[in-house]
Amino acid sequence: MNQLLILAAVFLGTVGVLIGGYLFVNRKRLSDADAAMRRLRARERNTPATARSIIREANVSSLPALDRLLTGRGVTSFVAEQMQRAGDNGTPGAFLLRVSVFTLIGFALGSIYRGPIVGFLGALVGFMIPVVLMRGKQAKRLALFRDQLPDAIDMMISAMRAGYSFQAAMKFIGEEVSAPLGPEFTRFYEEQRLGMEVRVALLALQGRIESVDLKMFVTAVLIQRETGGNLSEVLGNISTLMRERAALKADIETLTAESKLSARILSLLPLAVFILVNVINPDFMRPMLASTGGIIMFVSAAISVMIGYYTMMKIADIDV
Repeated sequence: MNQLLILAAVFLGTVGVLIGGYLFVNRKRLSDADAAMRRLRARERNTPATARSIIREANVSSLPALDRLLTGRGVTSFVAEQMQRAGDNGTPGAFLLRVSVFTLIGFALGSIYRGPIVGFLGALVGFMIPVVLMRGKQAKRLALFRDQLPDAIDMMISAMRAGYSFQAAMKFIGEEVSAPLGPEFTRFYEEQRLGMEVRVALLALQGRIESVDLKMFVTAVLIQRETGGNLSEVLGNISTLMRERAALKADIETLTAESKLSARILSLLPLAVFILVNVINPDFMRPMLASTGGIIMFVSAAISVMIGYYTMMKIADIDV
């Protein structure tokens, strides 16, 4: 019974450290989200009920207790934004619950296998699994959006030259182009049709897709709406620039492929050696894994490898 209480206390402490570290790293963004939520609530109190009735209420979670706990929190807004960028239609509560379950499973498996110290490492791994998967979905969706955007702009130019307005051209592209670009352009059209200013709807579209190419597109449209000019010609130049940037990025990826491969090999080499030694001679590693000092050294080495891998990948990642 005492051992279970100790494990429970260590687990809660681990979760607290992870959540505290997350909140500390993202404190500025969460603070901005809280401020935005306060402004929205203040504006909503001054808005007539008939106008507020058209606003769709989105539940944070399908569980009432979790919904009440997370509604209006800055971390909920941040998670919802990240899920939106990943194209995940689930609720923020479901994602946070999934992170908690993975963290609990990782801690339980590590504690059962080697004690609380390994349990802490397992909790960290469990915490990172859903986050890494979401980041992967975001990167995949962003890459697909980036590939679709130049062709979509060419379609928009042709539509406007044929007599379509900018909004009608956005609707046309939203209907003709597949996800992720099509639904995002359709959402822009629906938002401005329901009364949102075109500038605000464009900036909301830019906020949902973290793409430099899209920022160039939105900036060009907003400047043209303020100063006038030939929007078709401007968008044609931007489309050409996007294709040139994509070609340059492909060349850079080719030149840095060797460095990235070296980073992957160097990071996997210690793990491969560890597994190989355990397969050939299991008794060789047993004294280290059986002692607290050895476990601490093992965890420190794993963290050092991850930091080294991240550093090498950042060095090889050149922005265009």
